[in-house]
Amino acid sequence: FRPMTLPDRFIDHNTQDAQYREAGLDATAIAATALHALGLEESAHPQLKATIGLKA
Repeated sequence: FRPMTLPDRFIDHNTQDAQYREAGLDATAIAATALHALGLEESAHPQLKATIGLKA
């Protein structure tokens, strides 16, 4: 179990996408957290990275 929550600090006004990115809750950060929890290095699995939509 890996909890991912909003940080306990103020996040500046911006678009929702930018706020989620700053909080580490965008798709890229979530995928990276999942891969790390599984013990997988993102850079070692380029096909998996492309499948889940992480930028190369």
